[in-house]
Amino acid sequence: MVEPGSEGDVNGKARPAEARTEPRGSGEILRPGQHLSAFEKTMGVLRTILPIAQKVLPLIDGQIGTVVSNFLGPQASPRQVAQTLLQLQEGLAQLEKQHMELRAAVAGQIGAFKQIDERLEAVRKLTEETAERQRKLAESLEKMRRKVNVAEIAGLVLLTAVVALNVVLFVQMRRMSH
Repeated sequence: MVEPGSEGDVNGKARPAEARTEPRGSGEILRPGQHLSAFEKTMGVLRTILPIAQKVLPLIDGQIGTVVSNFLGPQASPRQVAQTLLQLQEGLAQLEKQHMELRAAVAGQIGAFKQIDERLEAVRKLTEETAERQRKLAESLEKMRRKVNVAEIAGLVLLTAVVALNVVLFVQMRRMSH
């Protein structure tokens, strides 16, 4: 009995070379009468193109998507390109206008911030001057308090002396009158 998988089939007939299941090597020679499948043809073309592609791809520098879309996508007509370009120019003009408006607004805000900064500086100076005046007034008040305390003590001493003198005089007058 013949084993399946050898050069013949179960009935003993020889299989043609193109019906083999093992892959062809790159060194195999194609004989006339042999037909290649679509996959094998594609692989042959890819083997031919691969060395060229390896040298060209670094030149594209990451623009593979753009290149592929240009090859695969529909080509725009000159009218479509002009219309798209016009839309882009209009969009750029609007952006420039908005940019100028923003610049003017920012310049106005910068001016306002400078005025606020100047006012804050003036308030800071006034606050410092006021704090200095208050410190001087506090010192003057402390000196005045000390002077008032000294005058108060002197007044109490004098009052006590007057009361004592009045008592002594009263006692003396009582003695004399008796």
